[in-house]
Amino acid sequence: MKRYMMNDLIFAEQSQRFKVYIPGYLLIEIQKQCILAYPNETGGILAGKYSRELDCAYISELLKAPPGSKSGRTWFLRGIKGIKKKLDRLWNKKTYYLGEWHYHPDNSSTLSNQDIKQMFSISNNPNYKCPEPILFIVGGKQNSWEYSVYVFPQCEKYIHLNLVELHS
Repeated sequence: MKRYMMNDLIFAEQSQRFKVYIPGYLLIEIQKQCILAYPNETGGILAGKYSRELDCAYISELLKAPPGSKSGRTWFLRGIKGIKKKLDRLWNKKTYYLGEWHYHPDNSSTLSNQDIKQMFSISNNPNYKCPEPILFIVGGKQNSWEYSVYVFPQCEKYIHLNLVELHS
């Protein structure tokens, strides 16, 4: 049985078909990246593993914005420099590309039309080897963070996952 810590986050679809687990230490790292980028957007890649039942994605690695990334107050374009090498190294450790994360400074964590287009493009691109990519969006700013998680199955509407309350 997986042991959860107090500041870990779990998001789940109502039917429990999709679940995403984000450990607290990675959440802190994402928040640091957001603070450093403020007032601009930032983002990167989520990597990890799936449960044996393939119903839960366990995020274990965070790749921050690589060199060549560009951003402004309301947009982010993730660069690609060095990404393939990092993902190949993770793949050899049986840690896989699971999706993307990015930050909406001073705004909600609701996805945009551009986010939807980008994620369905990833979902349908065989080079990513990820037919159901995850998008983790951080909104707000330091001391008032907001989080949303979405899954993008191929040829389906995206799915918004809800935060699950953890009880110790």
